[in-house]
Amino acid sequence: MGGSFEFKSERFLMRPPEPKDARQIACCVNDKDMARNLARLPHPYAPQDALDWIAYADKARAQGTEYAFVITHAEAGVIGSVGFNRSRGEAWEIGYWVDKAVQGKGVATEAAAALLEWGEVTFGVTQFVAGHFQDNPASGRVLEKLGFERVGEKQLYSLARGGKAPAWRYALRAPAELAMGNAH
Repeated sequence: MGGSFEFKSERFLMRPPEPKDARQIACCVNDKDMARNLARLPHPYAPQDALDWIAYADKARAQGTEYAFVITHAEAGVIGSVGFNRSRGEAWEIGYWVDKAVQGKGVATEAAAALLEWGEVTFGVTQFVAGHFQDNPASGRVLEKLGFERVGEKQLYSLARGGKAPAWRYALRAPAELAMGNAH
């Protein structure tokens, strides 16, 4: 694993997920409330689902279409994930989740800020988009702290919800149309 696919924030190391992380990832995200707030997360979520995601993340990183990282803490190990994909052309879509045990402690904000900086330094990306389901206001607070602006409302799909639900879309230095054009 090249050092270029690892980066640090003040408290955390972000690195690509590895098979040894599967059990801890599954423990973090095998939660119905968390699954409802993510587009592609099945519920229940088993270690095999984590292994499938890790294999997908490796392939997507090799293809340059998506970059997923686990947020790791020196003592606690894997406590979340942050990443982005290139589905919107110039603007990259960011996403994140953190273990319930550490929610509300600035983990997502700190890790996502480091991700944005890494994306700018590594790829020269300056435009980002994001979104969250309207019944998950904590995610919106993270985006606002990062400087994202809410640009509109859209129905987004969630596997765990079994369909679409109202979501807010956000942009950071990107045209609102790019944020609103997201097909996820």
